[in-house]
Amino acid sequence: MIEYNLKIIIVVFALFTITSCGHYNSEKEMRWLTTDTVYNGFPLYLRLPDYDDVWRFKKKYSNLLCITQKLEKVKDNGLPESDYNASLMDFDGELVDLFDNKTEGIIILVETFGGARNYWYYISSNVDYKTKVDNIRKKYTSNKIETDLQDDKDWGFIIKYPIQLYEKK
Repeated sequence: MIEYNLKIIIVVFALFTITSCGHYNSEKEMRWLTTDTVYNGFPLYLRLPDYDDVWRFKKKYSNLLCITQKLEKVKDNGLPESDYNASLMDFDGELVDLFDNKTEGIIILVETFGGARNYWYYISSNVDYKTKVDNIRKKYTSNKIETDLQDDKDWGFIIKYPIQLYEKK
């Protein structure tokens, strides 16, 4: 059953639609790949940047940072209510642009599942992520966020994710 569900997730992920949303701190606007599927009986929404070659950042950014937002207004299925989700647009834009991709880090995935939204990044060991997160907390006091930082030099998170997020090089 697990193998069957994984195959379904892989097929659905392969049918990604490309959309533009959010902001991007480079010369061009970031394009996003998005999909939704079901995991453990609940909807799972995934959004990831459409990098030409995400692996070029591997040597530069070795720390995996997750910023988790506890969603305040959710439906029974754990997804945010539509109006509430729309109200998070500026907050979301700042989180996807939190780091300068040339010197600080990159966002690799945004997951929405079970009443939470997880923003996943690979960042430099030199970046002061705590100050950046504290500034977000001060600006958006009603949005509850937590952080988790791990060393991940091998980028095991991307490699071991249940579905292939990025083409392997």
